[in-house]
Parts: sequence; C-alpha cells; structure tokens
Amino acid sequence: MKSAKFINFFLLLVICGICFGGNLENSAEITVRQWITENPPDVKNLAGKVCVIEFWATWCLPCAEAVPNLIKLNAKYKNKGLELISLSQDKSAQKVRQYVREKGINYHVAIDNGTADWFDVKGYPTVVVVNHQGKVAWHGYPWSPGFEKAVAKAIAKAPPPLLAGVDLGAFDHLRENLCGGKGFAESYRKIKSQMNNQNDPKNSVVAKQIVETIDQRISQKIHKADTLRATDLRQAYNIYAELVAKYDGIEVAEPAKVAYLELKTR
Repeated sequence: MKSAKFINFFLLLVICGICFGGNLENSAEITVRQWITENPPDVKNLAGKVCVIEFWATWCLPCAEAVPNLIKLNAKYKNKGLELISLSQDKSAQKVRQYVREKGINYHVAIDNGTADWFDVKGYPTVVVVNHQGKVAWHGYPWSPGFEKAVAKAIAKAPPPLLAGVDLGAFDHLRENLCGGKGFAESYRKIKSQMNNQNDPKNSVVAKQIVETIDQRISQKIHKADTLRATDLRQAYNIYAELVAKYDGIEVAEPAKVAYLELKTR
C-alpha cells in the first residue's frame, strides 16, 4: 500500500512538473494581480523581513498535500517576523477564495501576476525562502526537510521587522519578543528602562536607538493609516489592527488602538 501511494504521489509530481528556474539566486520581486486574503503585506516594502513565497495552483494535488505543513509553519513563525505569501497560478479568484476557505489557510494568498515567470518557475508546488536582505536563501519542495531549517536560519539572522538595520547588542536575547505580540510591551519597557543607565553607557546608547526606532516606525505606520482613512478606510483599518495585534501596550501605539476600536464599531 505504501509503495503504491508513493508511486501515485510521484506521478502527481511528474504531472505537475516541479522544477526550479534560473532567477532564484537574484533578489526577490513579487507582483500580485489580486489579493484573496485580508490584511495583505506591502510587497513593495518587505525590507528587513523574511519571506516564504509559494507557487501553486488549485488543480495541483501535491500543492494540496503541502497546505497543512504550510499552515503549521506560518503559525509557528508568523510572530517571529515571517511573511508567507502564497501565489496562485489560477485565473479564477472565486475558485481560489473557496479553496482558501475550505483548507483553513492562515497565510497570505493572492493571484500571481508574473512572479512565477520572473523566478522562471516551471512547475508547482515550489517554495522560495527570501532572507531579510531580499535575497533567495533557499528553494525547493514544501515537504523538504531543509525547508523549515532554512526558514528558521533566515529568521535567526534577521532583525525584528520594526528594527531592520538596528544592532540589538546586549538586548539580542529579546529579539523574538520584539517581533511583536505576546511579550513585546514588557521587552520594550525593559529596554526603555536602560536608556539612562549611567553605569553602562554602551547599552544605554543601544537601548535609546532601539526605543527611538520603534517609536518612529510605529508613528510612521499610524500616520500612513491616518492618511488612508480619507481614501481607503479598509486598508487603514487593517494597518491599525496589525499595530494593535503586535504592539499594543506601549504609549506610542495607543492612537492606533483608539482608531482601531473606533472603526471596529462602525
């Protein structure tokens, strides 16, 4: 039975034509025709983030086999800074939307607009790990043992999303919490308490840079959402919601919480 199952699965791989192209060593470029899931990432502003790009299609049976592992991977690494972007090669948004709903997919899904061609992908499923510098760190099958290892390695080397380009110094052990979510506010306050530590001027400088960077970048996101409220209320709401989910509990994020609750009750 196992042998027959393996042979059938192998034949499916051949039918789907899994292989990888020549542009995979270059920096990543993502183009989307239509987002299927809500709260999509800004694909033009992924600097400092680790991304997994999946190429797939609803008619590809091995792609369906890979979905449960991708759901688990996203749940495990999402709060550590991972953006998992799944690009369907289907033409029908309705079909993809139904597929996402039936499979309980918890990561970003969109209809591709040439990204697969840019990467020279010839078959599906293909997954690509892009590091925080925008370079392809790994590519292969979504069921490969090396896949999650590559994701974990890329995340370990990347700064928290709000702190791209900032050296965490002695506060590097708080890296995971600084990605947002549970533990973020407490870690932020610990670092902030060291800003005026005269007994350790070196760490004081690092703490100040971390806190000022977080405050500045959260403020920039809030300003962007405030500006969008006049033209795209849904996108503004999504930005506020993300800020609350990741960075609630610190003063600079309070305006986002106020705006989020206001829009939520409308």
